[in-house]
Amino acid sequence: MFEEKDYFMKMINELTTAIGRIMGLKAENKIEESQEVLNQALKHFNDLSMEVIEALPYEILIHKISGSRQINTEKYLMLGELLIQQADIYETKGENARAKNLHLKSMNILIKALLNDDNLALEQNQSKVDELIEKIGWFNVTNESKLLLFQYYELTKNYAKAEDVLFNLIEINGTRNDIWAKGIAFYGRLINIDQAELEKGNLPIDEVLEGLTIFKEHKEEV
Repeated sequence: MFEEKDYFMKMINELTTAIGRIMGLKAENKIEESQEVLNQALKHFNDLSMEVIEALPYEILIHKISGSRQINTEKYLMLGELLIQQADIYETKGENARAKNLHLKSMNILIKALLNDDNLALEQNQSKVDELIEKIGWFNVTNESKLLLFQYYELTKNYAKAEDVLFNLIEINGTRNDIWAKGIAFYGRLINIDQAELEKGNLPIDEVLEGLTIFKEHKEEV
């Protein structure tokens, strides 16, 4: 057990060092060298080349890197960071479509890590996710990613933003009862939160109650 833990911590330290080297090389405009270091770092993730990563959906990626563990948040974060670095390299080369693909996968992976591990340094990783959202634009992503963003904004107490994503999902998928159910559950949680906290999240209690009424009335109509 201890040997497995020691190996895992050694791998995380090596990946952290590699990411630092990649960032340093990019800052010196040594793009090919940074790519070589990144390719070496990827060897810590069995069977994952960049070609495979670009082709696979993010859920399959995180399943592959978790191994026997259901959740492996540290490796999620490392892979997410490597994808950000690779996307930056692609942007430098003018390969913007490939960069956007990796930015989106990285955003999904990082959010998944935050949602599954309350012990992570939320502020540090939140800034990375927020930067990715700004790059991509949340309204441009798939329903699957929007559902992750909806949960992420509630986790980070950006309640008004969570509501914006929720209403966008309803606008696009109005017939999906599961999304309406998520809305009722969302407002149900918010009515138990201190009103000062709701104000900080830009969603005062009167708007919470209004939202809850809208969603409950829809449920009664269905």
